Amino acid sequence: MLRLMIVDDEEMAIRRLKRLLSEIGGIGSIETFLDPQDGYEYAKEHDIDVAFLDISMPDINGMRLSALLTDMRRNIDIVLVTGSDEYAVRAYAINVLDYIVKPVTSERLAVTMEKIQRVRRQDDPIPNLEVQLFGGFKIIRRMTEGKKEAVRLRSPKTEELFAFLACKRTVAREEVTETLWQNLAPDNALKNLNSTLYAIRKAVGYDRSGGGITTTGNEIRLETDDLRCDLYEFERLIKEIRRAPSERAALLEQAEALYKGPLLKGRSYEWAIEMSRSLEQQYIDLLELTAQHHWTHDRPQQTLHYYGEMLKIDAMREDIHYKMMRLYADLGRKNEAMKQYRELEQLLQRELGTSPDLRLEDVIS
Repeated sequence: MLRLMIVDDEEMAIRRLKRLLSEIGGIGSIETFLDPQDGYEYAKEHDIDVAFLDISMPDINGMRLSALLTDMRRNIDIVLVTGSDEYAVRAYAINVLDYIVKPVTSERLAVTMEKIQRVRRQDDPIPNLEVQLFGGFKIIRRMTEGKKEAVRLRSPKTEELFAFLACKRTVAREEVTETLWQNLAPDNALKNLNSTLYAIRKAVGYDRSGGGITTTGNEIRLETDDLRCDLYEFERLIKEIRRAPSERAALLEQAEALYKGPLLKGRSYEWAIEMSRSLEQQYIDLLELTAQHHWTHDRPQQTLHYYGEMLKIDAMREDIHYKMMRLYADLGRKNEAMKQYRELEQLLQRELGTSPDLRLEDVIS
């Protein structure tokens, strides 16, 4: 699914282009901005595949914004949109993918989208680095002839810095030093940061290939163009599921495959706790919504599956145990309802020294 961005200082033009794009398949999200600076700031923090830019805008025109975006993200495609064709030669000179003259028509837009799909199929590179953050922390480098090898960083602090950058993507130097070296004097913390960045670049090959981790002013950014990360894909799927509830089941299957456990499981990083809890709760909420969807469509096996996935994450959810017991009972599967009750009974006795709600006994009696 393509992630698009429209930047135009005319609201009516944005509405029209967004409506036309929404009628085309293969698009996952469309973000819109009246202010080019807002669009640029958004692209700093989010992956964008294609940017539709109006040329004539105040402060930062489309030509300038195109250069800023392509400098920041090498794999972004630019489509310039304007009310005049006087910029056509200059547009192609700066290597944009396409140039559309207003008013945009569905037929002309279809030509652009076909070109985008064709170019991205040809040029879509296989990332050289894979990062796994769910259920642990792994870095895998792709070698020649399709072979892979684990990347080993030299120390726990080096691992934590890479994990921090992978989660944050763009961060201020002060935030890094205050989080990872809070007990050191500022100068010493900065020296440690620089030496640790060097160690990461060397270990993953960024010192040879270029890119990877870039520093601009006070910012440190982990480039994502040549990197595949389960967290980024999971976050993208979460957004798509919310935008397209009709496709929830298929998209959630992909999210299930990615969510192998809590974020950075086994690593006691205090800065990651809140993010881990938030992602876990988002995942649980989606599991529950999907279970309810299958329940209302009379699909008991799928309903039980998603309830079971919820209990793998939060076994103390008495309400979900109850729903599973009720469903088993309605299906005439009394033994499984009883087994579910016994599991809950043992869990509550072990963890809290209590017994299940009395209403649960009515279900299995």
